[in-house]
Amino acid sequence: MKIRHLKYLSILFFAPLVACSDAHNGNHSETTDKPMADYQQQIEAAIADKSCSTNDDCALVEIGAKPCGGPETYEPYSKPNVDEVKLQKIAATYKKERQDYFKENQIMGICVVTPKPHVSCVNNQCVASKQNLQVQ
Repeated sequence: MKIRHLKYLSILFFAPLVACSDAHNGNHSETTDKPMADYQQQIEAAIADKSCSTNDDCALVEIGAKPCGGPETYEPYSKPNVDEVKLQKIAATYKKERQDYFKENQIMGICVVTPKPHVSCVNNQCVASKQNLQVQ
């Protein structure tokens, strides 16, 4: 009787560990997420220099996509310090990769709109700040 209970306890204890190990070490995260991480790194590198003189120097780039539509986030950048055509191309490719991933894996999400922040030049750096979305 004790051996049978021990057997069930070991199954209950070790099965989740094996499942987590397989999921963590599987090819899914390494092969699927790596290209997406590369696009994120390219975007981050392209917009790293956020220096500006006026608000007109600053803009926003949409990053990624959500399963229900719209970008995951917005990031500020300095127009004089970025090749905007190249940046928009990388951002569009990343967005398409995310959309394809959601479609291929039948991923759904809640439909929450990411508010577009206000961008301005503060202390000679382009920064994004949340807009007041309250109705007054």
